[in-house]
Amino acid sequence: MRLDTVINEILILFIIMFIGFLARKRNIVNENIQSSISTLLMRIALPSLVLSSSKVQKDPAILPNIISIFIITVISYIVFITLSITLAKVFKLKESTGNVFISLIVFANVGFMGYPVALAIFGAIGVFYTSIVNLVFALFLWTYGVLLYNNHGRINFKNLINLGTISALTAVILFIFNIKLPYSLQTSLELIGKMTTPLSMILIGALIAEVSIKVIFSDWKIFIISVVRLIAAPLITALALSLVGFNNTVIAICSIMAAMPSAATNAIFAKEYNSEPRLASIGVFVTTLFCIISLPFIMYLLIDVFKLISA
Repeated sequence: MRLDTVINEILILFIIMFIGFLARKRNIVNENIQSSISTLLMRIALPSLVLSSSKVQKDPAILPNIISIFIITVISYIVFITLSITLAKVFKLKESTGNVFISLIVFANVGFMGYPVALAIFGAIGVFYTSIVNLVFALFLWTYGVLLYNNHGRINFKNLINLGTISALTAVILFIFNIKLPYSLQTSLELIGKMTTPLSMILIGALIAEVSIKVIFSDWKIFIISVVRLIAAPLITALALSLVGFNNTVIAICSIMAAMPSAATNAIFAKEYNSEPRLASIGVFVTTLFCIISLPFIMYLLIDVFKLISA
């Protein structure tokens, strides 16, 4: 895996993101269009991309990798929940601020950002593995995540059953039992799934366009969140997995997903439960903006410096 190839793939994503940025600035993409794009992604494009990714070349290493990625991701959430809780106590943050601080560190954008990045670098198998990461994300988001923003509420386990989790589980079942979809259905899903990358990047670019430069330097907590979320998390993940002895594919997927910015869901939950919505929104926007610099840097470290990812 050559660094220049990876950088070029990431650069393509950021160019599309910049187009989304310009489209929002010129009001070609407004709030209504952003909402429609988000719905289209969540309900049609992303599930189609995941389902179509089940058509991967049969390899005996894939199933062990799936199990490894699932277990590693679960452990990673536990580790970074513990780390972020500790940091919130060290900085003596009040409960509502601390909860948003924790959530912005713990919950990364492994959906809208993760899938396009995995597809660009690894192809269909990257999407397939990323769907496992998203399964764990959904599990923690709709349990621990909900409690962070609404600690007086109840967990609604029905939320775990959604198109994202259903499509991921279906893709795994199709792969395990070697079930091939009809050609017309498979091709249709692949074509629809290809919308995911441009739509996701345009949407993220449009969101970044709403960030004021003053906002970036207005809150020290955002810098702490950005460093932990974008730099510390992927490096800790990569180093820990390499020491344990996992293969390069597992290290790459888990480390790159750990390098994603804070999930937009943080801002949505904060607004819904009126729990520091400004901090949550700024955190999502700024980490996404900084990711333009941090992700190529992380890839450089993983490939050329630490040699944790090889061809």
